[in-house]
Amino acid sequence: MIWGAIAHDVQTDLIIINGTVNTECYIHDIIKKSNVIQLANSEYGEFKWIFQQDGVRPHTSKKTLTYLKQRCNVLDPWPPNSPDLNPIENLWSIMDTKLKNCNPKNEEEFIKIITNVWDTLSWKTLENLVISMYKRIDLVIEREGESINSFY
Repeated sequence: MIWGAIAHDVQTDLIIINGTVNTECYIHDIIKKSNVIQLANSEYGEFKWIFQQDGVRPHTSKKTLTYLKQRCNVLDPWPPNSPDLNPIENLWSIMDTKLKNCNPKNEEEFIKIITNVWDTLSWKTLENLVISMYKRIDLVIEREGESINSFY
C-alpha cells in the first residue's frame, strides 16, 4: 500500500506499507509518521484546513475519525463514489504514467523508483491538481454527479 498527501504548498513523504492497513496501522504508521497534520497546521494554522480522504474502512472507522477530529477538520462523510473530487487520484494516475516504462527487478527497486517519482513531482503539477478542486466541484454539480474524467 502506498500513501501520500498533497495540499497547496504541502507534500508529505511517500509512505509504503507492506501488508494490510487497518485502523491502528492507518493512524500510527501513516497519519502520525507522515506528519501530515503538523505540516498542514504549520502551513495553514490549526483547524484552518480540511483533511480529505476517501471512504475506505481504516479512514472512516470511529477510532480514526475521533483521532483526526481532535487534531483537524475532516471532510466527513465523504461521497462514496467520488474519485473525481479527490485530486490525489489524478496524481496517482500521473505517477502511473511516469512508471509505465520502468521495469524494476524487485520490490526494493520498485520502492526506490516510485519514491523518486513522488519526490520529483513538480510543484506546478501539485498546485494545478489542488487548484482544480473548484472546477471539479462545478463539473460534478453540472453533470449531476456523473463522472468528470473526460474533462481531465
